[in-house]
Amino acid sequence: MLASLADCVAQRAFGYPLSLRPTLQAISHAEAMAEAAAASQNIFEGPNGDYEKLRRDFVEGGVATDTLDTYEYYFRLTLNGVAPPAVSERAPWLLEIVDAAGELAVPPEGARVAILNDVKDKFAGQMLGAQAIVFVLPMVRLEDSGWIATLARLIDRLAQSKDKKLRRLIVAFSQYERLFIGLGPSAFTYACDPAVALYVVRKSLRAAPWMDALRALDLAGVSIRFTVTSAYGFVKRFQNPNIDPHQPGEQRFRRPGLEGARGYSEYWRPFLTAEPILYAALDLDSAFTFSYRQIDARRDEG
Repeated sequence: MLASLADCVAQRAFGYPLSLRPTLQAISHAEAMAEAAAASQNIFEGPNGDYEKLRRDFVEGGVATDTLDTYEYYFRLTLNGVAPPAVSERAPWLLEIVDAAGELAVPPEGARVAILNDVKDKFAGQMLGAQAIVFVLPMVRLEDSGWIATLARLIDRLAQSKDKKLRRLIVAFSQYERLFIGLGPSAFTYACDPAVALYVVRKSLRAAPWMDALRALDLAGVSIRFTVTSAYGFVKRFQNPNIDPHQPGEQRFRRPGLEGARGYSEYWRPFLTAEPILYAALDLDSAFTFSYRQIDARRDEG
């Protein structure tokens, strides 16, 4: 999700009004520190991750984040269009995004991951010091996942912590495009309908054992949102999910004989991977960020 974030914003493949016109620029640690000092904000303390390498690894081979440490990336978020006054008066934003692989955040039950204690301490401090947290979960049967109990305990600890600075928490379900593989050129039409996305989120949360812990955070004043994301996205012009049926495994479309990032970018449209980050920064809902009230609407009506 993070690797396709900047491209998602650049291609306007999000659920925010196009009139918002956000731009997201990856910047160095030195630039972030200089701008933070000028604004009297001393929060950008981690080492700088190589965001271009992250994007390149994703595009060329789908390389996953290393599970043995956390990585910090810095961005400058600017709104160039029309935004609510309460939002626009705070622009631009300096974002420090800490990337942690799932094995570090939520180790599988019984798994022995060789993570150093200082990395665990660093990660715990980063979570408690974060103003927003995004949990990215694969769109699977959560009740059958071995790691779901650990996630529930993690959220419960966050809810009980008195030292947290958390204001917003977003649960993003990834691999959204997989639901539409059999729909061909109609896939994008259905995927970009917010009512379809809301139905998918409701169904995914039906048996989620960590909802009570999230409700505790919600009652404590933390804004909770749910959304869907698709780093693979959809194929430009053809509108189908960006998975090539003629190649083994999960290979994205590209022009035959054309290698590298250009071969993918001609066909690749990431979808909604900017959603959780833009909400985390702006506290501004889009057509695809769903609140508890929206999730529970049907239950309340019944």
